Amino acid sequence: MDQLFATTLLLTLSAGSTGLFVASNQPTLASSFSANPMRASLLSSGAAESALATYLAQVELPSDSTLQTQEGEVVATDICVNLPNWHRPSDLAQTKQLEAMPMYGAALQSDPLAEMVKTWWSHNIFSFTTYGLSARTDPLYLSGVWTAIDDTWDCYSDNQPEQINQGELAEMWLLHHRLVNLVWQDEQYLATVEPVDTGLQLVQFPRRERGQGLPLNIVTTNGQALEVMSGDW
Repeated sequence: MDQLFATTLLLTLSAGSTGLFVASNQPTLASSFSANPMRASLLSSGAAESALATYLAQVELPSDSTLQTQEGEVVATDICVNLPNWHRPSDLAQTKQLEAMPMYGAALQSDPLAEMVKTWWSHNIFSFTTYGLSARTDPLYLSGVWTAIDDTWDCYSDNQPEQINQGELAEMWLLHHRLVNLVWQDEQYLATVEPVDTGLQLVQFPRRERGQGLPLNIVTTNGQALEVMSGDW
């Protein structure tokens, strides 16, 4: 949208347009198989004008700076794993690895494990509000992050496990995505990420709430909402 068109649209809205139609993710309860539902709402003309004005203030900014002007409080993050050249193993390599592990093996061919494997493999974004050494086994192997397992231990070498389990710290895994920014807005965390061909990031951040689930919503730099899978058991 160029400046002239955006200004024209703003004038149209102020003259009595019914508003803009927007979609956003709802907060997700801490359930491994619960998808983030989408909600749609019709904004009033005043709200639409405000949203458009915010857009106009951003159109000249580089894409990586988009969230710097977004409403909400910036959340400090610790990217404790950042592997820009990492890529998820192939389907064949993943299957061979799981089949070679006694805890999986032949059970891969039947439910509930077969469905669990499919679910983990179909997601790229994972969130965690609990930590346990044995409880990390399934997330690491079923997601494909096992190929970088030696790089993950620094994330838990200090008091991070205690902070996670006490509700002070949360964690998200970004597979083939790069974090641009994270803000606390409207009682939820809103992360903007950039899709990339390769890359793995494990991100930890202080929690602003103490809910059972983590109200985390993620959108790409192009505005596409991404599904977040809870890795808590």
